[in-house]
Amino acid sequence: MRRESLDRWIASRDLELARYMPRPEAQRALGLKDATLMSVAEAGLVRYINASEHGFPTTGRYFLRADVMHIRDAFEKHAVPEREYVHPGRLIALRDALRHYLSRVAGLPAVIRAVINSGLEPVAYTNRFRGITGYIFAWEDLRRYRALHDASVATEVLLSYRETAAVVGVTPPVIRGMVAQGILAAPVAGYRNGFAKLLPAADVHAFADKYVAAPVLAKRLHLRTGAFMRFLGQSGTPVLSVPIPEPRKKDALFLLKHVAANMQFPATDSHEP
Repeated sequence: MRRESLDRWIASRDLELARYMPRPEAQRALGLKDATLMSVAEAGLVRYINASEHGFPTTGRYFLRADVMHIRDAFEKHAVPEREYVHPGRLIALRDALRHYLSRVAGLPAVIRAVINSGLEPVAYTNRFRGITGYIFAWEDLRRYRALHDASVATEVLLSYRETAAVVGVTPPVIRGMVAQGILAAPVAGYRNGFAKLLPAADVHAFADKYVAAPVLAKRLHLRTGAFMRFLGQSGTPVLSVPIPEPRKKDALFLLKHVAANMQFPATDSHEP
């Protein structure tokens, strides 16, 4: 092999290589994990190649730089304000939507396409999460991209226990306890998403508008949860206590939001350093 021929091949390969970015770089650019990035790519939003098929110096998948940046630019073109974000409610970060109800196989690609086509716009951003997953949307807007198995029967917005837990700021066992106590309406008969029981979203949001979970409040106030719970017990603050239907689990506590807004907290070592 002639040196000149090898040099031309290397130059051509490097030009091709410059059009792509390796997997770790693409993950950082979008703030997505490997499996999620591949779901977006396999949905046709990001073209990719295998390094071994193109003579690249390292192995693995390479993603077309233009496609990755096109997605990132579609989100970043919205000059939305950065805001404090603790837990999903009527507004939810894309990262939490992926955790709680948005499928990375179908839901996330649909959301990305909608943002690219200007059919969906974020309202804010939080730096708690990386890349595009830190963009915050109206909860009802994002939920439109979650596919129900039998959406035709739903004449109202319905939530699974997992989704309800995300809105209220607790875990699914607490939601089961709330249903058992009649605090939330019993599951809607005949409506299911797979095996998930569904609750009326209007009831869930009405509760979330009125109450705040004690751990969520403690986090907002930068207090240790244990110290905050002891303070509640000692102060005699009225709380809503919900037994959790699991062995050795303490009751979940909720406070009326107007009560929480007027509470006075002593200056103790309960604050986190």
